[in-house]
Amino acid sequence: MLNNMKKALLALSILPAIAITSGCALSPQIITLDSSNTLQVTETISGRTALVRVLDERAETDSLGNRGGAAPEQALLIAQPTLKAALTEKMQGSMQAFGFGGASPLPPVKVEMVVNQFNYQCNEGNWVSDCKLDIELRLNIDNEGKVFSQPFRLNESRSVVVAPQAEYNSLWINESIDKLWQHIFTKPQVTSALGVQ
Repeated sequence: MLNNMKKALLALSILPAIAITSGCALSPQIITLDSSNTLQVTETISGRTALVRVLDERAETDSLGNRGGAAPEQALLIAQPTLKAALTEKMQGSMQAFGFGGASPLPPVKVEMVVNQFNYQCNEGNWVSDCKLDIELRLNIDNEGKVFSQPFRLNESRSVVVAPQAEYNSLWINESIDKLWQHIFTKPQVTSALGVQ
């Protein structure tokens, strides 16, 4: 009887040790992207239309990155809607905020946003403590043959106590997109290229 109890206690003490050393794979998360326009503009244009296009040039367009942990490849962040769809709707709303839309005898301004990089990454290992977000968007504007093209970047990192939950990650990612978006479309070079004076 005593031997059986010793064996049971030994087995119970080994299990936590195995769990700690082997780590635990984090599950994937659905990240709800906010596609609404949050751009605040002071100058608008009238009598012009805009053609909007978003391209996602990343090798892996299905995810926004991963949560790290023991098996990062299993802990993907899946965007809903897709990043391309969310940014397309956001771009359309932003152009409307600038006053684009309706019929016009003038040729449309062509506005293209290219996603060069969008990567959320937490550290690999048994304990997630650091996460970073790297975004690079290239804005291309063709206004009657006058071409503007420039990349814009955002790099942020945060220390965390545990692997962040979906609500935290969604909030961080959406706030970061809005911050970069506001930075891009309030640049004088960008408003000038759009014809907004």
